[in-house]
Amino acid sequence: MLLNQNAMAGFMKKFIFFFYFLILYGCSTTNFYLVRHAEKMDNSKDPDLSATGKGRAVVLKDSLMDEKIDYLYASQYKRTQQTVKPLADALGKEVIIYDAGSTFDIVEKLKLLKNNNAVVAGHSNTVPEMVLMFTGDTVQIGHDEYHHMFLVRKKKNILGEKYELETINYGSN
Repeated sequence: MLLNQNAMAGFMKKFIFFFYFLILYGCSTTNFYLVRHAEKMDNSKDPDLSATGKGRAVVLKDSLMDEKIDYLYASQYKRTQQTVKPLADALGKEVIIYDAGSTFDIVEKLKLLKNNNAVVAGHSNTVPEMVLMFTGDTVQIGHDEYHHMFLVRKKKNILGEKYELETINYGSN
């Protein structure tokens, strides 16, 4: 009888350890900070940021410095790259360039990240598309709105994945 109790106690310890390991290993949170590029110089095809936009890029850097950013993405346009450049420089990270015409592709790539934080600079039309693809939520960015940051949290546990949206304002609007 004592042997059975010892065997049962050993089994329970292993079961509890396995269950604890499964919960720890199977749970993760990945944060995606989606922003529209900062204010641009003019309406040409590929303009630089204006002085106001450069200031907003610094505010973005200051807002995200302590968020343990692992990856920074920007479209092929200078304005998105310049928006995340101060943060990339401060963190010593490279900016990964994606094609603004392939919103689906970048979202699918981002969905593969686990336990990482990423900043994605896009455009007034692509950022809402990304939010919709991640969460099913509809957001709008007005033509003259540059202060929205959409934080999409991917929470994964043993039961599956869930995406949550939080809207944050950074800088003045």
